[in-house]
Amino acid sequence: MRMRLSTAVFYAVVCCSATLILYFMLELTGISSGAREANRRTSVSPEEELAVETLERKLSRLEESIARNRQLVDRLQADKRKRQRIHEGGAPVMAANEALTGSDVIATVKAAGGGLSRSKSGWLADKGSFNEADSLQQCPASGGSPADTDIQMLKVYDKLTFENTDGGVWKQGWELTYEASQWTTENPLQVFVVPHSHNDPGWIRTFEEYFEESTKQIFNLMIKKLPIKPRRKFIWAEISYLSLWWSTANDESKAVFKKLVKDGQVELVTGGWVMPDESSSHYSSMINQLIEGHEWIKNHIGPDAVPRHGWAIDPFGMSSTMAYILKLNNFDGMLIQRAHYSIKKHLSKLKALEFEWRQTWDRAGRTDILCHLMPFYSYDIPHTCGPDPKICCQFDFRRIPTTSGKPVSCPWGIPPRAITTGNLKERAETLLDQYRKKAQLTQTNVVLAPLGDDFRYDSTTEWDRQYLNYEKLIHYFSSRPDLNVRIQFGTLKDYFDAVKKDTATRALTLPTLSGDFFTYADRDDHYWSGYFTSRPFYKSLDRRLAAHLRSAEIAYSVALARFQRKPTGPSFKHVDLLLMKLISSRRSLALFQHHDGVAGTAKTAVMTDYAIKMITAITSCDDVLGASLAFLLSPEEDKSNSALVMRLESEERFVTHDQPPVKSRLRVEQNGRRVVVYNSLAQSREERVTLRIDSANVVVVEEKSGEIVMSQINPVWMGKTNALSADEFELVFLASIPALGIKTYVIKSVPPSSAPTKGLSAAASIEIFSDNARSDNPSTKVFSLKHAVYPASILLTSELLKLTFDGKTGYLQSVFSKMSSYAGVGIKFIQYGTTEKPDKSGAYLFMPDGEAKDVLNGGLLTEQNQGSSSFAPLIRVLRGPIVSELHLMTSQFIHTVRIIHSTGPEGQAPEIVNEVDITRTSNYELAMHLTTAIQNEDFATDLNGFQLIRRKTFAKLPIQANYYPMPAVALLEDDDFRLTLLGQQPLGVASLVKGNLEVMLDRRLDQDDNRGVGQNVHDNIPMTRSTFRLLIESNRLPSSSESLHSDSSHPVLSLLSHLSLQSLLNPLVLMSDSTSPDPSVSLKPDYPGLPLDLPCDVHLLNLRASVGKESDEGVASPFSGEPADSAMALMMLHRVGVDCRRETVNVKCQPLKGKLNLKESLNPVFALPFVEEGSPSPLSGSGKLLPVDTAVTLNAMHVHAFRFPLI
Repeated sequence: MRMRLSTAVFYAVVCCSATLILYFMLELTGISSGAREANRRTSVSPEEELAVETLERKLSRLEESIARNRQLVDRLQADKRKRQRIHEGGAPVMAANEALTGSDVIATVKAAGGGLSRSKSGWLADKGSFNEADSLQQCPASGGSPADTDIQMLKVYDKLTFENTDGGVWKQGWELTYEASQWTTENPLQVFVVPHSHNDPGWIRTFEEYFEESTKQIFNLMIKKLPIKPRRKFIWAEISYLSLWWSTANDESKAVFKKLVKDGQVELVTGGWVMPDESSSHYSSMINQLIEGHEWIKNHIGPDAVPRHGWAIDPFGMSSTMAYILKLNNFDGMLIQRAHYSIKKHLSKLKALEFEWRQTWDRAGRTDILCHLMPFYSYDIPHTCGPDPKICCQFDFRRIPTTSGKPVSCPWGIPPRAITTGNLKERAETLLDQYRKKAQLTQTNVVLAPLGDDFRYDSTTEWDRQYLNYEKLIHYFSSRPDLNVRIQFGTLKDYFDAVKKDTATRALTLPTLSGDFFTYADRDDHYWSGYFTSRPFYKSLDRRLAAHLRSAEIAYSVALARFQRKPTGPSFKHVDLLLMKLISSRRSLALFQHHDGVAGTAKTAVMTDYAIKMITAITSCDDVLGASLAFLLSPEEDKSNSALVMRLESEERFVTHDQPPVKSRLRVEQNGRRVVVYNSLAQSREERVTLRIDSANVVVVEEKSGEIVMSQINPVWMGKTNALSADEFELVFLASIPALGIKTYVIKSVPPSSAPTKGLSAAASIEIFSDNARSDNPSTKVFSLKHAVYPASILLTSELLKLTFDGKTGYLQSVFSKMSSYAGVGIKFIQYGTTEKPDKSGAYLFMPDGEAKDVLNGGLLTEQNQGSSSFAPLIRVLRGPIVSELHLMTSQFIHTVRIIHSTGPEGQAPEIVNEVDITRTSNYELAMHLTTAIQNEDFATDLNGFQLIRRKTFAKLPIQANYYPMPAVALLEDDDFRLTLLGQQPLGVASLVKGNLEVMLDRRLDQDDNRGVGQNVHDNIPMTRSTFRLLIESNRLPSSSESLHSDSSHPVLSLLSHLSLQSLLNPLVLMSDSTSPDPSVSLKPDYPGLPLDLPCDVHLLNLRASVGKESDEGVASPFSGEPADSAMALMMLHRVGVDCRRETVNVKCQPLKGKLNLKESLNPVFALPFVEEGSPSPLSGSGKLLPVDTAVTLNAMHVHAFRFPLI
């Protein structure tokens, strides 16, 4: 063994030396970096710049190879020293996760050799399935190196100057030239003209208004105009609109549409319910809206309409999570549009607009998906035929001047002309010139020319003008073989098939790319980072509905399985009706994933319409939850139909669409009020339960055991005053609920007595600090209040945490965690104004007026201190056995910091709640600012809650460019500590200074930002809530001393962070039994759920009952109607990547070790007579049928989908 190890070290050193020699040879013969930059500033051709870029990529790879070889040598030497340490018994000492296999040496030696190991066919090669094991070790993602790709977006950002130089007719590019001889008869230029219509399901008008005004006519004309000629093509994306049209169309129209799809004249692209936003949407909602669209297609169109190509032309920035989701669902390719103009120019010069998009954590290339990035400013016709919009606009034949209909003109002053015999040759050659110039931007001889815009093809005139004129042009080109061009109408499938063929025929290698395309800018310093936060109330509502829907889906599936397993047992009534409520809720949530929905960029009336739909959906989900939980609590032999008698209601409800939800006040009597607590996660948890009750003298009893549970009574404050409600109180206790389990608790009123009552809820102690303390310190019947002047500091402590606050401002000054021994965290609030330039902040754009101002130093006034020049907030402190918290109250926000007295995950992270009201401000953007002593080189945010991605703050870019989306997570770390901020809602985040983090909370803007919505942002909702958890963890460096925040490792969350995030996004479900106690009604005190937790790095993403059949009128059932039919369910498990370099304590579950036996894990909740593994999409065909007791491999970072009957 020692000899083999020495040999490995020797070869690694030799390989490293060879790499160094090659590196220095290239340096001597190459161009110096200074010369390269000088050349770039002079006039260089794109070909010369491409050569320089290629050389730089090779140098970069060599530098990375050198670093990897140095690390390899260090690891081998360290490993050798470890092996020389011998136990007393003579056994070598070696940790399991320190093993270095021969394959590691081989892989590193290959990398040191330089060049690409991929076949020339690149993405055509088999990358392996998602079922292929990446690793079976306990923490396979811990400390993993990032993907090795030709283009890494973070490095591209680091390199570019982002100068917006005038490129001529292509303003953001350069002058394109070509040689006509580059195309031949054997290798002609292929052009696919792709007619399309982008239909926003809500923006300026509501979803239904758009349908009646435009979309209905588009479909009606589509089935009339396309059959005229079989070579006419069209693509369609938004299934929400197709389903609405389908419900109104007659059978003949539906048959024509189906035939168009079957014949390939219409391609359904992506096939999701909407074209989702990719910054704020959570990945679970992104997947579910795709499934919703595909399930509708399956039930109404059939197997001839399987989407295989993604189409995302309008989301304001592109996430690699969407690329993963499409690959997961067996897509062959995807198209994107909105990327930073400098990025488009850079990739165009590299001829890298067609690339394989790879996840940053994927070192094997299994997630690669072919992607096309559109090169120009927009997806409209003036910006899609070629680089000159003035010319391309002349080939948008809807813009031919007219006095009828809805005229559209060309801004460049030259209108289109109808194609005639007299102008055919000139018009064709002019258009061909644009196509040829566009072809210079890609490696292949295939050009995509989309032909459409927003709500196009809604009139007979446009259908005729576009198709008839282009048919004349196409006919002309087909009659001129000397031009070496083939032009036709096409779909995305036609285009991607041609790209594949050309790539294989000409042995081209398309580059690989990793990273994302945030933050988007369309021109100058106009960065679209404002919408990361715009309309935060509705963003928070999105997450609330997602949590309700997921809980209802799982509870319904579990109840339906129990019912099908024993149909003679308790009655589970209205199965179909409950499913229809779920379907309606799914579609309401899916609709809001639209890129003008959760993005917050639609008009006020449209946002209101979305909100009403979502609140209605939440109510429907609560109905499903109430029925399902009541059924699960029914005894096996229930003759009284307890589930029908028991009425469970949510403890929280919305009164209107523009107010936060209110908690119901429960009436508590001596014989008790039953409360049902449900855990939708596949891991047991102990967490805080908070209720509103009408009595302060209560005890809480766990119904099954009869044991009294410790509880706490807090006051309910009357608005922003110090007045306490006399007849409403907050009850808090810790509930311990098993995985997928239910427990019932009984709250009993206790008559006032002079004698102490065992287990009586403890009243919180209250301190109120202000600049005019009262001397009488009055007490109520329940609480003792202490008024005092501002102290020097305020402390909140628990067994695990010690929080220190500034006594004057109420700002957090330090957080000491016993788990990490770190104390350097402070919080304050800052605000931005908007620039004095003509283009100001709006719903989309963030255009600040400079650095942020501290609201304290800016003279922020409280309601109690109007007219004073000092900052005099009101500070309240509550302390009790379950929770302790501080409230900082100002006129613009109530800031609460809370600690839970628990040793579990919830007790290790302070909770931060901000309730914001900036309705009386003008051009005002409020942010929460965190200050730490962490010496971070970069920071990380999440992409859609699915994965983390490294971010850098660039001094060369303005503030707004350094803001990124934070759908759920932001973190800072150095070699000693990591700070993780977990969010319950999506917002914008930045780390503008080392050690600092700021999160935008709300925005109020007085003007439109000229991006189409046509209004200001004045519809802020008072007391909009944002909730966070703050985790501080110490780092345990790996043996190689590799920096945890370096580019050589991919960031993943710790196990504690994952559990805390899932708890935050999927809180316990609380429902109260509103029926009067009835001795004849026998209900079980609990439902045990899973006997064992799933591994805690395996997240039950969803468990949704499939729609067995759905009529065109919307009547649905989980049963297909076939003989011996059982309802089916789709279960999605996400094995998250876990960073095990941080100590996790007081966590009951453990990460997955090896494989997971589904039957053992899910029994007896589900019988699992068979399991089929495949993709989430119901259109992907039959998956792999697994043996009954099989153990499945769950690869880290991946989502795995399983289908099984609900019995």
